[in-house]
Amino acid sequence: MKRLKLGSCRYGQDVQFHHHTWGYIAGAAISVVGGVLTKPKAPKTANPTAVDLQEEQTKALGGNLGNENDIENLIGRANSFQADQALSLQNKLMPGFSDLQKSITSRAKTLTDNPYAVPQEVQDNISRIAAEKGISAGTRGQFNDFSLLRDFGVNELQYGSNAINQAQSLTGLLATIAPKVNPMSPLSFYITPAQQATVTTGNNQNQQAVAQGAFNAQAAATNAGNADMWGSLTKIAGLYAGSKLGQNGQQDTSLPGDQYDTVGVLHNPTG
Repeated sequence: MKRLKLGSCRYGQDVQFHHHTWGYIAGAAISVVGGVLTKPKAPKTANPTAVDLQEEQTKALGGNLGNENDIENLIGRANSFQADQALSLQNKLMPGFSDLQKSITSRAKTLTDNPYAVPQEVQDNISRIAAEKGISAGTRGQFNDFSLLRDFGVNELQYGSNAINQAQSLTGLLATIAPKVNPMSPLSFYITPAQQATVTTGNNQNQQAVAQGAFNAQAAATNAGNADMWGSLTKIAGLYAGSKLGQNGQQDTSLPGDQYDTVGVLHNPTG
């Protein structure tokens, strides 16, 4: 057997040791690197943004104050339009309704202004009849400050109460036949702090979802790149092992001029 000293080892054994040693080292290194590369990395976590209720309340109040005049003007015009439309339709359904409404309102006002007074048309009629018959008896003819009700023997308190009740009946009738309008409230246009906080919470959740999606995509791309790199390393390692050990049990003849036995020990054919 031919021997070639590499240190204190024989050439054949040293070559065999050299191949196996570097094979183990390369395999171990690839395993370590591969473990680092192929271990999936978890994506970062997008933390939610907290909502400050006092800050949201300030936003809501500021927005309401800034739009207050516009809201009230809009509501006023809308309610006036609804009332005009309702009155117009009522006049079509009940012709002359507007005149009747004015008459009832005027009568109710007269009754409530002076409930103890005899209607003027009644006074005028009594004066005419008295003049025709020459009647001047009673308080009417004796004093300037007289009571016509007393002349008729009518209780003034009861008369006044009846006039007030009549006025109430007229206003109740007017409210019954008047067109119904549902006025708009400006409160429906104002933003409450709870609504403001709800909107802000939704916006924060959307931003968190977008950020989390970006983190997930970044982690997926990194993991995919590591997997491709690990596949390339293992492929290179397989090619290296095949070149050293040969294919299908054949001996490696990468070193020219020598022959190896089936266990890879170098022999000299001449002894």
